[in-house]
Amino acid sequence: MLFMVIHTHDYKTCGAHIPEVSGALKELTKNKDGNKIRIVAAYGNRLEHKLFIIIEADRMEDIDAHFDPVLEIGNYDITPIMERDT
Repeated sequence: MLFMVIHTHDYKTCGAHIPEVSGALKELTKNKDGNKIRIVAAYGNRLEHKLFIIIEADRMEDIDAHFDPVLEIGNYDITPIMERDT
């Protein structure tokens, strides 16, 4: 199943000012051995302090586990999506 994850944060928690945050968000968008989700694509808008991540996962529990290390960095809206013919 596909999901759109929209991550938002504010100026105070922005990775541009906090290297640990920047590193954590970069790790979040990488496919790694052992991940139970697959990162399909990731895009960002620095001016709005937003990340847009398309993921594929079978279970919400796997999504929750993947995002657990970065929960305090910002907010996450996770919406099921589907591919459409254009």
